[in-house]
Amino acid sequence: MGQGTLVIRGGQVIDCTGRDPIPNGSVVLEDGHIAAVGPSQDVRAPRSADIFDADGMSVLPGLIDAHVHITMTGGADLVSMVTSRSFGRVAYDTVAHLRDTVRAGVTSIRTMGDVGFLDIAARDAIRRGQFIGPRIVACGKGLTSTGGHAVLMPPWIKTEYGDSWEIVNDTGGARAAVRRQVEAGADHIKVFQTGGVIDPGGRIDAEEFTVEELSAIVETARACKRPVACHAHNKAGILHAIEAGVRSIEHGMYFDDECAARAKARDVFFVPTLIVMDNILRLGPQHGVPEFYLQNISSRTPQHHGNVRSAFEAGVRIVTGTDAGSVLTGHGAPGYEVAMLVKAGLPPMAALLAATANAAALLGIDREVGTLEAGKCADVIVVRGDALADPTVVAGPDRMAAVFVGGASLGQAQAAA
Repeated sequence: MGQGTLVIRGGQVIDCTGRDPIPNGSVVLEDGHIAAVGPSQDVRAPRSADIFDADGMSVLPGLIDAHVHITMTGGADLVSMVTSRSFGRVAYDTVAHLRDTVRAGVTSIRTMGDVGFLDIAARDAIRRGQFIGPRIVACGKGLTSTGGHAVLMPPWIKTEYGDSWEIVNDTGGARAAVRRQVEAGADHIKVFQTGGVIDPGGRIDAEEFTVEELSAIVETARACKRPVACHAHNKAGILHAIEAGVRSIEHGMYFDDECAARAKARDVFFVPTLIVMDNILRLGPQHGVPEFYLQNISSRTPQHHGNVRSAFEAGVRIVTGTDAGSVLTGHGAPGYEVAMLVKAGLPPMAALLAATANAAALLGIDREVGTLEAGKCADVIVVRGDALADPTVVAGPDRMAAVFVGGASLGQAQAAA
């Protein structure tokens, strides 16, 4: 659309500001922005405006995925994902992943470690209008230690185009690595503080960086005006990351009441990425993932879900992140994460806020997107059904009746092209 005026009329408008839904509401889009939101009888628009009939549908802000690896494919074998693709193939796959993302109603993403700084290049290409894609808050390469969680490849295999991580082993190297990401154009910094569920030998219970090294990363990022996202599963790693001053904890299987209290006090966000864990448990056996993946996740899932619920009740801001591109998790999945958050015990409205207003605040783009308010960018989705009665209606491209990114329509005809 881009120019002119469109009125989305007659649907349930969930503006994600904290106000009650508007049962028969209208949203006016004009020149890429939201011009008005309110009950249909109160909203005025030019007679020449186009009308989108949203009767029986829900109208919401575009969804946000705060944990994405846009260059990765979501296959079962991470090593093969790297070794089987040339850099050219990775670049074209990235464009396809961005297309799949917006078709699923995901209008903003935060990347968490990708090869060749392609996430930064994609962000800039979208801003130039070369193609329609989600808004991207990019990190470049994640910072890990020798043999750390992010190191997907065995040491005897290297790719010409580099990795999605940078190895750091001391405070000087930590500061330099942060500055290299900033030099490349990163909007934020990603650090791996602990092992993960796909690590053999119990590294999920180990830490990667010393307190001094982690502090050096966060201090340097702060000096560069960049927030830090931290992959951390075990309690010690989570607490060290919060104390160091990170902006968000990613995954956080051991994010217990003490972690929640510290996070609340420092306004640290929690991005639990429940869907990737669920996908591995459900789909892993048929795809031949290692047994220890399944054991690591199944033994911790009940406490993970309980910790998410407790963190929410303690006032920690929960945000949707899917780990899209990682093991068995495709792109455009935050709608499924919304459903997982409800399953973990969040009220449906709180789960929707995790994918909209909370996520926008974490990404630092809440002045532009995340709620349906006059003056904000017209990132809007229309889904078939009642998103509060059945949050699964926001999950996947088949549930989208319309997607608008900055007022540009990704209607069914265009999406099928």
